Amino acid sequence: MEPEQMEAKPPEPASAGAPASRLPHGWVPIGERQWSIVWVGASSLVGTLIIYQTLFFITQVGRLLELPLPVVAIVAVGVVTTVLVVMTLVHRWRWPQPAVNLDTSELRSGTKVVPLAAVTTASLAVVSVRKTRVLVLRVTADKEARAEFVLRNRNNHTPDAETLGVLSEALRRTSIAMPVSKDDPDGRFARYNFPGFLTREQAVALVLDPPESDEPLPILIA
Repeated sequence: MEPEQMEAKPPEPASAGAPASRLPHGWVPIGERQWSIVWVGASSLVGTLIIYQTLFFITQVGRLLELPLPVVAIVAVGVVTTVLVVMTLVHRWRWPQPAVNLDTSELRSGTKVVPLAAVTTASLAVVSVRKTRVLVLRVTADKEARAEFVLRNRNNHTPDAETLGVLSEALRRTSIAMPVSKDDPDGRFARYNFPGFLTREQAVALVLDPPESDEPLPILIA
């Protein structure tokens, strides 16, 4: 179901968040870069199938060419490694390292800089890793910029309090709202039509207190 143009909510004033005197100045990088984050949003089954199909294809080609088993093994490892590297590079190009400047109320994603008020959507990507859940908040400013923030990593760690404070204040200054479908103009069923998306208030609450693995999430999980 395609969302229509969303009616942007005016950003809340800075006074609604942390006191301005306690907020850092200039550009503040948010989060850390992990190669494994490329798998967030995809199930472990999908990842396993990708690797299995790649290894199966290489093995079959090796048999047809009558290559020695050690050669096939080396080629398989090389191909899988290359695939992972390419996927990581593509992911970093699509989701660059974000930074926030609260002095100017701007978001920087890679080489793109946009006003925080231009950020209109937020969604939560979730993937289970062992006994923990990786939580990644993704925000977009139409087609201009996008950014993602790891709220809880595979080691069940969250960003430090200062980082979470900066991010929550930045989110308060955005125009994030739930997408609206033409078939549901009042947004009564937006949670079901767009299960991964969040309101601005939900995004702020999520950042201030990232849920543990046994705690409920503000989105529907299939």
